[in-house]
Amino acid sequence: MDLKALLIRIRRMRQTRMTTKRREKVLDSLSAQVASKLFDPEKKGGQWATALGDHRSAILAATSEQEFEREVLMVLLTLGISHVGFYHEDLTRCTAKMALASTYVPQAFRGEQYWTFQDVHAGGPAAKAGIRPGDILLSVDDRSYRPFEHPHFSMGSTVSVEVISRANHQETKHVTIPLVAPKSGQLPYIEPDPLVQTRRLAHDTGYIKICAYPGAIGVDIANDISKSLKTLGDIRRLIIDLRGNTGGGIGILRLMSYLSPVSLPAGIFQHGKLTATSQISDQGFLLDRIPRNTLERYLLTVRYFAMLGARCITRRRLPVTLATESLGPQPFHNRIVLLINQHTASANEILLAFAKENKLAIIVGEASPGRLLAGDKIKLPYGYRLTLPVGELRTAQGNNVEGNPIAPHVPVPFDPELAREGHDNQLKVALDVVSKL
Repeated sequence: MDLKALLIRIRRMRQTRMTTKRREKVLDSLSAQVASKLFDPEKKGGQWATALGDHRSAILAATSEQEFEREVLMVLLTLGISHVGFYHEDLTRCTAKMALASTYVPQAFRGEQYWTFQDVHAGGPAAKAGIRPGDILLSVDDRSYRPFEHPHFSMGSTVSVEVISRANHQETKHVTIPLVAPKSGQLPYIEPDPLVQTRRLAHDTGYIKICAYPGAIGVDIANDISKSLKTLGDIRRLIIDLRGNTGGGIGILRLMSYLSPVSLPAGIFQHGKLTATSQISDQGFLLDRIPRNTLERYLLTVRYFAMLGARCITRRRLPVTLATESLGPQPFHNRIVLLINQHTASANEILLAFAKENKLAIIVGEASPGRLLAGDKIKLPYGYRLTLPVGELRTAQGNNVEGNPIAPHVPVPFDPELAREGHDNQLKVALDVVSKL
């Protein structure tokens, strides 16, 4: 066993037993953080405080840590906004998205509701075990899960997942979940390998699928996107598959930049909001290029903090203008399709709004979820973490995506029965649409 695995297992063994007094301390700290840091333009924080008071006794009386977390989260969800979460750093209670590199949705089957796998990223634990889109989840380690109870998975384990698969055959898949150490301030997360996949769908049509944008600045993912597009060669049409991509960092700027030959403003972040702008400001920090390597990333950081320090001395805020890189004309411009679904969230919705407002691509698939607040992860006592929205992101034309899903130009719902038989109905429509551009 390597040192990383040993340290993780030691931390698991040292987990603190949560007494009522300790739970009260967690709730008090959580309440103080919500009061001081929540981005709350609609003043919903007061509603949450009332809801917490009404449910406090029940939360403290929870019979397990899982129930305690679930009860706290249910009260937080009364805020009715995205990027709100409450979880423990324990690596034994991870979601399917984190541990299996997959998503699922509720679907009716034989008159009953089941979880049905929708996105199963190639190279992730679920895909390696043979789970496919459309497979119906019956149980995990012999325990049944139905909507809206979610299974949890332990990092560094192997679980038995029973599914109904192709031709409605019942099968058991043994899913091996690697042991990963969470990065500072982040949830443990298994990245699919590779994160970027490409192939040709026709003699002049390229396809690129991007699973996530890891990293705050996104140097590696930006480079991967550029290299992958180059491997497609001379293509006149492009399908960008963002289904199951729940967001990430600023690396998405590289993908946005491939939609336009010139630099276009995406917005300006100031006073906690990304506000409308039709010009690139010279009064603040301009982020219009992803660094190519560690040195460039270091120089970017130095330049930003130098400007920020100067503004702090004069007690002025530093606006940050986000603009696309000027990558020049591409042979597929004006013949691009963005393929999305209900899991295409967060940073992706900046791209979707940008593409729609500037008429740079046709969007095919399902509506996005409308989750675009800027979130932050906050440390609480005894290993708990709170996720809160701390700022608002708006498009260059001033539109607010939060709570307003971005509708596709061509709606195509996910068909689990076709998926279970190996057919991708959404990709088929996307290919038909792009072939006519």
